Amino acid sequence: MNAHDSKLKTDYLHTDVAVIGAGAAGLAAARALHDQNIGVVVLEARDRIGGRILTHRDPSTPVPIELGAEFIHGSAPELEDIVRKASLAAVDISGRRWQIVGERLRPADDFWERLDRVMRRLDEKRTPDRSFESFLSKKPGGRRLAHDRRLALRYVEGFHAADPARVSERALAEGGSPGDDVRERRIGRVLDGYDRVVEWLAAPLGDRVRLSAIVTRVRWAPGNVSIELRHPDGRSRPSINARAAIITVPVGVLQATTGEAGAIEFNPELRAKRPALDHIAMGSVVRIALRFSESFWSSEWFAKHAKTEELDTLSFLHTNDEHFQSWWSTYPVRAPILVGWHGGPGAGVLLQLAQEEIEDRAINSLARHVALPPRKVRGMVEAAWLHDWEHDPFSRGAYSYQTVGGVDAPAALARPLRGTLFFAGEAADPEGRTGTVHGAIATGRRAAEEVERSLTTRSSASRRGASD
Repeated sequence: MNAHDSKLKTDYLHTDVAVIGAGAAGLAAARALHDQNIGVVVLEARDRIGGRILTHRDPSTPVPIELGAEFIHGSAPELEDIVRKASLAAVDISGRRWQIVGERLRPADDFWERLDRVMRRLDEKRTPDRSFESFLSKKPGGRRLAHDRRLALRYVEGFHAADPARVSERALAEGGSPGDDVRERRIGRVLDGYDRVVEWLAAPLGDRVRLSAIVTRVRWAPGNVSIELRHPDGRSRPSINARAAIITVPVGVLQATTGEAGAIEFNPELRAKRPALDHIAMGSVVRIALRFSESFWSSEWFAKHAKTEELDTLSFLHTNDEHFQSWWSTYPVRAPILVGWHGGPGAGVLLQLAQEEIEDRAINSLARHVALPPRKVRGMVEAAWLHDWEHDPFSRGAYSYQTVGGVDAPAALARPLRGTLFFAGEAADPEGRTGTVHGAIATGRRAAEEVERSLTTRSSASRRGASD
């Protein structure tokens, strides 16, 4: 341990860099700074690390239950690197996609091709920008692509958690779908749970990560940041003083009004960030994980019922359901788990209900699509889990998307202020990876590099001034 680290052990109230938020972006930034021997303290409002990664382990359940981020999307080199270094196992999802056509189950092996037939018609240079809903209203592809347009609509609402009437056509054109890139169509999982990724990022930081430290106010001037904190019970905590701060909280928190639960007051205000924040929205998602007494969809009795023996490798089931548009299994891992998903504006409506009612609607939805009596499906359910990210004061939504006119908003949000405030998180990724864990990690590392350059430049200028 060097002298600087020794000082940090006894003085957490003064540090080089304060990182607000211990999600993937915040921990990636903090670890990168720590590796460069730059003093860092991480401030996390919750009593756990991970942010919107929330992995639940149940002794009666054979696999971890993801209540937040679950998938590795595309090539994701940042995640692949961590998986390798942490000696974790990740698996690509294989199996088959199925869809409900009328009242029948049919394979959806051409899912990506059908989606691409619509999404490739988006114009990344369109001026003026318009919403995805406006794009669809022009019926691109004509009558021939009517069914594909409905699939694309469900995809934008579900995968992007976006309101079609608000999400930007140009943003979707730049990074809204994998196109015909086979590598980017890949979807994977961390077998032992996504929380193992953030645990690896946090491992060397030790007690530099402060939990249950709710940031209420950030006072800042060039080269100086003072952060006011409180405990969850309302008691104040000693302020943290730093030379710079990296802000990694979700945009829903940055958009919250002062005085609301979880909101952070900035003094001076972040006026320069207002145009970017006005063009980024937090999407709504309901996801519910159900554990059954058996993996009935791969059983012999269900094969006879469904008149097909091919459902034993089911990965995704796509529906036209009002409440749950998609279901997925843990395949290729065999476990009696199905996850129901609803993304977009309808999810916000669904989240107004009590958890028991959401569970009941999920069971009824699934029963309807697999043509089984709801009582039979309900009788097989042993446990259910969900987390309401919409009303969580430290997230205020699931993940971000750009609204009309906001194609450059992530880049604008990411831009540092006066070499003192730096910004990271999935919403601040200008490379089209918003809404992803690997995008969040990349922004954290980018912010750490910006901070390091800023501190080095400042120190050099200070030494020159002293010599003069």
